[in-house]
Amino acid sequence: MGKRYLCLFVSALILFAGCGGNDPNSENSQGKQTAGQEAAQRSAGCQLKEPCELITRAEAENLIGEAVKDGQYGEQKVVGMKKCFYEAANPDSGKFLQITVQQSEFMPPQVREAGQSPKSIFVETKKMLTDGRVDLAGFGDEAFIGTGGLHMLAGDYYITIGVGNPDRDGNRQKLEAAGRLVLAKLPGR
Repeated sequence: MGKRYLCLFVSALILFAGCGGNDPNSENSQGKQTAGQEAAQRSAGCQLKEPCELITRAEAENLIGEAVKDGQYGEQKVVGMKKCFYEAANPDSGKFLQITVQQSEFMPPQVREAGQSPKSIFVETKKMLTDGRVDLAGFGDEAFIGTGGLHMLAGDYYITIGVGNPDRDGNRQKLEAAGRLVLAKLPGR
């Protein structure tokens, strides 16, 4: 049941960004960045982060307490999201760890120009997830546990970590440990 909620959550995030239109890599794209815009972004200090580096396979195994398969990578560029999904090696276990990272530098220029950012998506998600939400202090700029797991805003990164129902099997403690681990790997944290 938790995987179904994660799929619904990701679908909702994609809807927030809308359709991007032109291919940002196309020479004729109206949304292409100038060298000056790219330099400004680099100087802002946000570095692209890969989710499978923020939580490695060994760290995922330690967090969920058993061996996992190699991380399955995925991305949704329209919302600047990259994800890594670690599934338990034991097919009967059902345990998993998923981390997603949304970052402005990974979003197409026309999406950023339309006002979307990791922060705006975090704020809208937080508004949507009021039922059973638990706000947390000390995890980045702002954080909460709700549908999908731990949601953290840290600078220009919106990070979610899921391990299953936060109310079962010590999952809240796993989420918080994973959150601290990730925050320690972000620049300036």
